[in-house]
Amino acid sequence: MHSEGWVAEVTGVGRSALHGIMIGGVPSAEWLKQCFRGAGDSPHGSIHEQNGEVIDDVVLLQWPGSELRHLITLHGSPLLSERIVQRFEQLGAVRRDSVDELWPTTISSPASEIAQQALTALPNAPSVEAATFLLEQASPDGLAGWVERAAVNFPSRDEIESMLSRSAIGIGVLQPPTVVIAGVPNAGKSTLFNLLVGDQRTLTSSEPGTTRDLIDAPANFRGFPILLVDGAGLREAQQSVEREGVRRMREAMLQADLVLHLIPPSQAGTGADSPQTTPCRTLVFHSRRDEDRAMRIDGPAISAVTGEGIDELKDLVLTELYGVERIPSLEPTLFLASQRRILEDAIEALEAGETPSELRFGIVQS
Repeated sequence: MHSEGWVAEVTGVGRSALHGIMIGGVPSAEWLKQCFRGAGDSPHGSIHEQNGEVIDDVVLLQWPGSELRHLITLHGSPLLSERIVQRFEQLGAVRRDSVDELWPTTISSPASEIAQQALTALPNAPSVEAATFLLEQASPDGLAGWVERAAVNFPSRDEIESMLSRSAIGIGVLQPPTVVIAGVPNAGKSTLFNLLVGDQRTLTSSEPGTTRDLIDAPANFRGFPILLVDGAGLREAQQSVEREGVRRMREAMLQADLVLHLIPPSQAGTGADSPQTTPCRTLVFHSRRDEDRAMRIDGPAISAVTGEGIDELKDLVLTELYGVERIPSLEPTLFLASQRRILEDAIEALEAGETPSELRFGIVQS
């Protein structure tokens, strides 16, 4: 422990998606009052220069342990990182060049292993929201804190089952599900795909059958990673190349975690464009809504040209996949399949007649 206040960079040299800075010591709480601006209990905020100028938007989390410490994550610019370090030096912090002493050297507990797993996954976080989620899970308010408490007072079966029921949410923060965009030719699949991906990845045309092969790309829905797939329109194709494209599309739909089935204005209400997968795995949207607003439809509608209904689409997709529309905040949540297996084993042990006092949590590396 260090009685003086200090600041240290905890990420490597160079550019990256995120950088981390840690401050510690008794004076650090006062420094944050002078340079951090946030909203309520949210970890999001900004670090300011003495004149009020914003240096960068950041996420601020109190780090577990006996010493007062905070971790600040910011954008991955070395220039921004250096400016923030200098700001804390200006407030009285001593710069520490080595981070070796920032971490406990003799830790071996399920809670510390959870924290290590979260920090290991942090460099590959697919979004700022996912990075915040992982940092929270490494803290006393997250999964690490829950496991530490569970090691002392074993949780009830209902609590364990509740954790298991939410596990798809946390695992989905790191592992993208496959979502296929399907429909007849000219349903607007490729236009929607390009909009959601944020890039012109597929060719769009009014000519039916433009897309022949499967194309996939990552997308971000409220911080959740999604692997989107676009492909051939569903119809009775005449040419062998297009027939193969339709076959691949139908196979992708059967293997997908979710299918977005688009119904264009020409097919609305005709019954000719019924979804090709089971209802529990399909969401139906009326597409190209900007072309015919007067048409009465039953169900959600979107326009990939104007952006109408896209926010609702994202919310519906996340609700169908996870039962939520946002990544949970400050809520203990499993985020690895190996963690889920530990709790599943605990349930099996209880069913086999073992008493809670005989059970122990051990978190395996995935």
